[in-house]
Amino acid sequence: MDITLKILLVIHIISGFLALLNGCISIAVKKGGKVHRLAGKIFFFSMLGVTVTALVISIAKNNQFLLLIAIFSFYQTYMGFRAVKDKSLKPSKLDWIVLFFGALNTFFMIYSMHIVLMIFGGIGLFLVVGNLRVNLLVRRKKNLPQLSWLKRHIGMMMGSYISTVTAFVVVNSGLFASLHVARWLPWLLPSVTLFPWIVYFTRKYAAAPLKKRGKTGF
Repeated sequence: MDITLKILLVIHIISGFLALLNGCISIAVKKGGKVHRLAGKIFFFSMLGVTVTALVISIAKNNQFLLLIAIFSFYQTYMGFRAVKDKSLKPSKLDWIVLFFGALNTFFMIYSMHIVLMIFGGIGLFLVVGNLRVNLLVRRKKNLPQLSWLKRHIGMMMGSYISTVTAFVVVNSGLFASLHVARWLPWLLPSVTLFPWIVYFTRKYAAAPLKKRGKTGF
């Protein structure tokens, strides 16, 4: 069992590294281009690897924190990836299942009474309610705001990347010890640094009129 967990840990670390690298590439390169799309696909499957290994490791080690954070991160990755795959945002059966588990995970994050999990749980609740609202509007054949799929794609994928960076920073938070910084800084720093990019990219690509955005390839 120990050998299996070690192998899973190695896969988890490699998957996490690939997610960090390709997420960074996706942010840096031209949006909608071949490199962006390829990096996005690698990011998605890397996050799938992170989630699957985290699920097994967390259950084996009875680590509820790792379990909830892994599901929270992948929920955003999945929804962001699906948004660009089906721009109508028409929910499939799998989408509803993922939404259900996302909502269930959010409940346990808030119920945990762990301050960090509760904060992420609050964010998760906002995302789940927003996605549920869109699903119901689509099901009722109501018109969605222009470029809703792109707004979801940007917000969810960037949110997932923030979660991944946060996990990396926290795991390596010992590097901050010599700087005598507050213990909460590793949790807050990625969000403070990267959230403005969500606003920037959303305004640049999903809020501007189509004729002014040019050919992004999305």
